[in-house]
Amino acid sequence: MKVHIHRRHLSLVLAFFLLFLAVTYWGAVAKFLKTVLGAAMPLLIGCVVAYIVNLILRQYEHLYLRLFPGPKARRFKRAVSIVLSYLSIIIIVVLVIRLVIPEIVSCVKLLIANHSRVINHLIDTIQENSNFKDFWKNFDPKHFDWNKIGKYIGYGVGGTMKTVMSTASSIVSATTTAVIAFFFSIYLLIYKEMLARQFHKVMDTYFSKIKQPFMHVIKTFDDSYSNYIVGQCKDAAILGVACFIGMKLLGIPYASMIGVVTFFGALIPIIGAILGASIGVVLIFAVSPFKALVFLIFIIVLQQFDNRVTYPLVVGKSIGLPSVWVFAAVIVGGGITGILGMMLTVPLFAAIYKLVAEDVQRRRRKAAQLPQRQ
Repeated sequence: MKVHIHRRHLSLVLAFFLLFLAVTYWGAVAKFLKTVLGAAMPLLIGCVVAYIVNLILRQYEHLYLRLFPGPKARRFKRAVSIVLSYLSIIIIVVLVIRLVIPEIVSCVKLLIANHSRVINHLIDTIQENSNFKDFWKNFDPKHFDWNKIGKYIGYGVGGTMKTVMSTASSIVSATTTAVIAFFFSIYLLIYKEMLARQFHKVMDTYFSKIKQPFMHVIKTFDDSYSNYIVGQCKDAAILGVACFIGMKLLGIPYASMIGVVTFFGALIPIIGAILGASIGVVLIFAVSPFKALVFLIFIIVLQQFDNRVTYPLVVGKSIGLPSVWVFAAVIVGGGITGILGMMLTVPLFAAIYKLVAEDVQRRRRKAAQLPQRQ
């Protein structure tokens, strides 16, 4: 007993000492953590990719076992399912690009054609300006300081070269990160059962007392994020397809591009619908203000139908988070990490809300049982 208390006090003292060092040398600690996070970023991205792809992988594995129940065919279950999962994502991306790129090109051409008049008018105004004419009349090349022009050109060329080099370095770094994350996600999907067994062994060995509540927390977060991702993607796909079909029937231009924008916007709770509608109105207004008004009315009706019918049926109560907390999660997440934070904090708040609700109910049941025992 004395040894147990001694060890507990020693652990407490060590924890306070480490906290003191972290606070005292926070600059060095923050720099070290930033370096470690930057080095591990490809692996973290790979974990996120593997988690999302695993949702598709499980469906393919279930389908594969139904089609090929034999023991010999089971050996190829994981490899075939991984290939089909990534191939499905690639096909979706290619289809989206083929739908969107032509309309983006036509939209840019239209904007250039409409703004060419403004540019020509600006050039005519400059040429007709009296001050501009007086400048060229009084311009004397012999008394002009050409050294300043040379310095400006030199600075411009140097700045351009720095920009080009920085852009090239960013592209190479992003490509390297993407490649590492891709292959690491494949490794995680191949050996996910082995990694799970190793994790359970570590928990049983070092954290056996807290394993059960810890695994319950992990499962709650996993259910929250997986249900949110699957449900939100289904609802966004339905909304995007409905937007595309409705715009085609109403004869509104850029149906494919705005349908894709609506899909991605629907992935962001609350604010995403407003952003998608705003982009669509601006693009269509350049073609026809009347069609822009028709689109605005159509998208409002479609979103109201989605909020009241489609979203509750598709997503349902899988998240289990009241609307007021959804709004709070979107605001907090957007303030911390922008659009990505809006998408990630909703299931985070949902998991925390569920855990707190379970703990409150458990404590209330214990409190209600105390008088009966006495």
